[in-house]
Order: sequence, then structure tokens, then C-alpha cells
Amino acid sequence: MADETRYEFGANWQSYVQKALNEQRVAHAVSSMREFLAVEDLRGRTFLDIGCGSGLFSLSAHLLGADRVASFDYDPNSVASTQGLKQRFAVPDDRWTVQRGSVLDPAFMAEIAPADVVYSWGVLHHTGRMWDAIDAATAKVLPGGTFGISIYNRVDRFPDSSKMWWHIKRRYTRGPGFVRRLMEATYVGNFAVNRLVTLRNPLAPILDREGEGRRGMEFMHDVRDWLGGFPYEYATSGEVFEHVHRRTGFQLARLVTWEGNACNEFVFRRPAVV
Repeated sequence: MADETRYEFGANWQSYVQKALNEQRVAHAVSSMREFLAVEDLRGRTFLDIGCGSGLFSLSAHLLGADRVASFDYDPNSVASTQGLKQRFAVPDDRWTVQRGSVLDPAFMAEIAPADVVYSWGVLHHTGRMWDAIDAATAKVLPGGTFGISIYNRVDRFPDSSKMWWHIKRRYTRGPGFVRRLMEATYVGNFAVNRLVTLRNPLAPILDREGEGRRGMEFMHDVRDWLGGFPYEYATSGEVFEHVHRRTGFQLARLVTWEGNACNEFVFRRPAVV
């Protein structure tokens, strides 16, 4: 993929970890992972985080008791952010490893050990080759293991069509600082108006200090991630299911869908070898 048309995800997540992450956000992230995977803990399991971003959900897997966590990301700032969290929580190397690499690099992926849980939340649609990335990720799920991903929903109708957002995200990613600030202000203004129209407090998510209901995330860092999330691909829940199930035989264990542009959530199980 072309670096010149890629949002600097890692810089945004470094800022999140340095400025917003606290104990309450970590707790909500752990809770969201427990709910997403439908588990009480990850004891006795290995965990592979593809596109670890801030490192928060690799940390969550460790806090849920995973025997070993392996994290990697293409963005060097994401790698640095994840390594910083690992050091901050004093996790030993034999429990958590962090690398830089691409899910689209066959040589790199050949060196990655398969895991009981392969997790890639909101990542593979930003690679520029989403279907290839999904295929590479599924290959790292151990027999009887779990594959958890989220992929942006495809919306064809105006005014929130996915094609329109593709152009907005590319414009934001290529734009200078003042253009980005203007686009952020416009987005937040529209968000506030929509909240008011539906009789909801527009300040509640903006001022939220704990990230409850947001996987521990923080409002403005989420806004920048959404506006700048380029490359940007998308698919219907049916398209994702058909692709994964048809190619791998994985069984769908959990599905959460959305009508808008949000991420549909999938948990697949790989059949155990008989």
C-alpha cells in the first residue's frame, strides 16, 4: 500500500495513551473484550493482536490471563505505543511480545506463530487489501480457535454512503492541519446537533472520562481516527461471512451488525481437527 495516502494512526493512538488512558478506560476495554469474545477470561490461551494500535486490547488480553500475547502493527508509532504500555504495566517478554510488521507481508506472517485467539478489531479494512488481509489473518487461527474482527459496514444510500466517506477520509488524510481542524469542528458540530435533535446530551460523550460504552476510547481521538481512517474499505456483514466461511469453513459464533457506517463485529470459530 502507498504510505503517502495513509492516515498516521499510530500518532493518534500514542496521543490517546499519553493524554487520555486511565484505569477506568482500561477496565472498560477489558470488559468490552470479555463481552466481544464471550469469555470470562483467556487463561490457557494464546492471543495474537493484528494491528495492535494503542496496545490497549493487547493489554486487555494480558489482563484477562492469556498465556502469551503477540502484538504487531505496520505503523511504527503504534508499535512504540504498545511497547510503552507493556513497559508501563511491567509485563515480561515471555508473556507479551511486540513487533512491527504487515499482515500483507507473507515473509513476516510466516514467522508469526498461530494462536488460539486471533483478534483484529477495526484494522483489516485499513490495509488497502482487505480481503487478502482477512485471509492472512485466518491462517493464523489454531484448530478450535477463535477469530474476532470488525469491519466497516457498507452503506450505499445518500447522505452517508461509504463511497462518500471514502472521499472525505482521503481529503482529511491528505489535508494540511487547518483543513483537518475545520473538518473535525464540522463533524463535532453535526454530532452535537444530531444529539440535540434526538433529545440527548451532546456533551456527555465529549466529556466522558471513562470510555464506558466506547471500549475505553476517547471522543476526539475517535473522531480523528474516523475522519482519517484511510485506506478505507467496507463490506456488508453477509459479504464478510460468505468470504470467511466459504474460504475457511470457520463457523460464525457471534455477529453484531449496524445499519450505519459503524463496524460490524464478527467472532468465528475454527473447527477442531478430528
